[in-house]
Amino acid sequence: MFDDDHDPVGPFELPAASSLGVLIQILAADGKVTTIHDLVDYFSDGIHDLIWAVNDLHLLDLIDLTEVEVDGVATARIQITFRGHAFLSSYAWQLIENYQSYFRKHS
Repeated sequence: MFDDDHDPVGPFELPAASSLGVLIQILAADGKVTTIHDLVDYFSDGIHDLIWAVNDLHLLDLIDLTEVEVDGVATARIQITFRGHAFLSSYAWQLIENYQSYFRKHS
């Protein structure tokens, strides 16, 4: 997935690249990922990296975690917070601007 050092809170309180990848996976799953156990199916880096990324996102208030039990198994429900949606919107806007700039330079 995304590769970077485990620096949970950078100087600008931005998520690490691997955490951003998890946040994008949650969004891209279109409602299919609602718990930590659901997320495991979409994550290929290993459970320790997943736990670290989820904790990073929760620490930065980009996701909210609520303890639940699904089919007798304890897990946590994942919900993207308002701050998380705002961050993703600004991130998407920045990607669009960078793409437009690149396109203008190379066309």
